[in-house]
Amino acid sequence: MASKPRERALKSITPLSVQSPMNWRPRTAEDLIGQARRVALAQVSKALRLAADPSATMKLLLYGPPGVGKTSVVELVALQLAGTPLSIEDYNGREVTVDLVREWMKQLPYGSLFSAWSVKIVNELDRCSREAQDLLLTYLDRLPPGRAFLGTSNLQLDLLTERFQTRFQAIKLLPPTTEELAAFLSTHWPVPAFTASQIAVGSGGCVRAALADLESYLDHTPCNTSNK
Repeated sequence: MASKPRERALKSITPLSVQSPMNWRPRTAEDLIGQARRVALAQVSKALRLAADPSATMKLLLYGPPGVGKTSVVELVALQLAGTPLSIEDYNGREVTVDLVREWMKQLPYGSLFSAWSVKIVNELDRCSREAQDLLLTYLDRLPPGRAFLGTSNLQLDLLTERFQTRFQAIKLLPPTTEELAAFLSTHWPVPAFTASQIAVGSGGCVRAALADLESYLDHTPCNTSNK
């Protein structure tokens, strides 16, 4: 199965201030907020070290509530490792079947044509069947140097099989605080600080939900150029 194109990484650079909130994507770890920013800084730095190590592999699992930045973090880590979107494949856990994992295992001896690293991202890893998880144990144990497997899960770690959990460095991502989220919104888009705070509270810490609410607010607000 061919992976989805890395469209986000290939988009032209647009300043945050003129981006639609729903189209916002972080370009560096510094663009993130809260714990996602701290984890991204640490893991991107680790990826930078591993990228220069010919004997290294990387297995990372981020878990926590939806919309807190898990996918953004693993995408930044993947790009740091691979150096190019052409060496990154991404999947949803529902796509990861026993047959697909068997195909991955056949491809293990062959690296990327575009980079010294080949990276697989699986979002919602918990949606893999137990049978696929069992086979992934063998796949992960056989990862040769220059390979990375980066996963995310919206569920608690204990809902994955215990043996599966032990194959990763597992990190729980918590939502940003209301203050962190409100400051992010009002800094990058023309929204009053009070409104940004209301949106942040209503989102419950889900960055994705806050950006959607901000998009609706901006759609119904005359064009502004500065915060009030």
